[in-house]
Order: sequence, then structure tokens, then C-alpha cells
Amino acid sequence: MAFQPNQPMQGKQFQCPPADPIMTDPERVVRDFYHPQRVQVIHPIQVVNRHHCVPVYEHVYTCSEVDEYCGTHPHPHQGMLRK
Repeated sequence: MAFQPNQPMQGKQFQCPPADPIMTDPERVVRDFYHPQRVQVIHPIQVVNRHHCVPVYEHVYTCSEVDEYCGTHPHPHQGMLRK
């Protein structure tokens, strides 16, 4: 069977070559641990509730599709004047 240029290769899957990895800058992660320590001193306590806004990124992707003409011959209607 001769190879047909407009038909996919039968029996073989196309595989992309391996891509180079992308390295981002390191991120610093701080983990605070608090442990009770008993001290026999009484102090008045004021509780301050602090509220912080923390950005949470929501990644949204858009997709568009474009058809391009890639032949070597001009389009049949290219250059024709319409009356």
C-alpha cells in the first residue's frame, strides 16, 4: 500500500519531542508552630481579631481557532474582480 499524504500514518502515533522544563523562582513557605508554655503570672488579656485578605488566583483560559491557507497555489477567487 502506497503512502497517501492526506491520510494519517496508519499504525503509528505521532509523538512530540520532549520539552525543556520551566523553572520558576523558589517560593518561601513559612510554617509557624505555637506550643503552650505554662507561666504562673496573671495578665489582663485583650483579644484582637485581625482579618486579612489573601489573594486566591483563579486561572481562566481562553481559546480561539483560526483557519489559515497554506497552499502553494493562489486561492481560486484571489485577485478576481467582482462585478
